[in-house]
Amino acid sequence: MRRFCIGAFLSCSIFFVSSLEAFTEEWAPNAVQIGQKAVYTLEFSEGEILSPEIPSLGIYPDPESPDLPLFEVFVSNKDGGRIRLEVAYYSVGTFVLPLNWTDSAGAKIVSKAALKVESSLQEKDKSPEDILPPDTFSGPYGWRLAGFIAGIVALLVGALYAYYLHKTRSKAPMDAILQADPWITKILRYESMISELMENDPISARDFYRCLSGWIREAVSQKLSAPTAHLTESELFSRIYDSFPLNGDEAVAWERLLKKAQYSPQESTVSREEAIVALDFWKEALQK
Repeated sequence: MRRFCIGAFLSCSIFFVSSLEAFTEEWAPNAVQIGQKAVYTLEFSEGEILSPEIPSLGIYPDPESPDLPLFEVFVSNKDGGRIRLEVAYYSVGTFVLPLNWTDSAGAKIVSKAALKVESSLQEKDKSPEDILPPDTFSGPYGWRLAGFIAGIVALLVGALYAYYLHKTRSKAPMDAILQADPWITKILRYESMISELMENDPISARDFYRCLSGWIREAVSQKLSAPTAHLTESELFSRIYDSFPLNGDEAVAWERLLKKAQYSPQESTVSREEAIVALDFWKEALQK
């Protein structure tokens, strides 16, 4: 009887240990920045994992914003007792891969390994909207009121000065720079920043595509004679597709590249030739 109890105890212990070691899953590293790759590994004993459903290669959209990418799978393979995926996420949060399988007992199991994704934008970084100084004034109410009053005074003084110039104008030609379209002025500022970036090779991908995105926004405003600052990027590109004769697949590929590259890691680069091709494409596209 004693030998039977010991044998049963050992059998249960072995079964418990083997069940604990049936599979292990982990991320390396388990915390990354937006666009940075991480490796997911699932290791298991032979016969413990059946019919695994593994994400295939490619970009997977965000369920809440289908026009934006959530993550991309660069490598996906199963080799013996190991499944390995190389993945990059393009949104901030904690994520679990849509991966599941059936164990040897017939129970369906889903992956529980979580990857934390943090923003790559630091306090010193500029977002795409902050490349140019903001048009709206922020601060305590007193400062806002003072700014509002100063703005009204400036408008009145400007109107009086314009009236004075109108009454005292001469027939001499005016400097064309004084009559420049405000959209043209902003476009030239973006082109100047892009030219400065192109003096380097390679070029910071994040800085270049942010400047290019701003240039596109102002160029569309100038072409359509309508403001676009209030539009999201998805709304902006919808306006572009409706107003300009673009190749659909090629334009969508550029749109995804612009959205993705603006939040790429700081070390990501683009060659001068690639930057010239991107700028030339959008110049030609928005001139039609």
